[in-house]
Amino acid sequence: MMVCIHAAVGAAIGGSVQRPLPALASGIASHLICDLFPHRDYDIKIEAPLAALMFGWLAKRYGVQSPQFLGAVGAVLPDAENALAVLGVIPRSAMIFPTHCEGKSWFAGHGKKLESPASQIALAAIALALADRSAGQ
Repeated sequence: MMVCIHAAVGAAIGGSVQRPLPALASGIASHLICDLFPHRDYDIKIEAPLAALMFGWLAKRYGVQSPQFLGAVGAVLPDAENALAVLGVIPRSAMIFPTHCEGKSWFAGHGKKLESPASQIALAAIALALADRSAGQ
């Protein structure tokens, strides 16, 4: 799942939860669920700027202490190990998140690869509308 889509889903869930720490934890849980669905991943050179734009937008719209922003942070947090592996900082074998650690006994699986990001874009649009709704905007 694209990082910016994880962030959008986390923002929606965080807004629904309405409390900072549960929003962060719910965002982490949403990462696992989103990774199980078919999706398209991109190279870090595409993912990083899109993620930065999404976080900039979420920070401006809701504030960095909002449940929406914290839900987004939680939703993206598991991909930190992916980024570290891509950058060569850690070996892939060191990854521990249940949808990232293929070959380990706790591997939960990973969604089928899709060519088009259309379904993820639709998911992000719905998630951001829900985040707004929970914020009363």
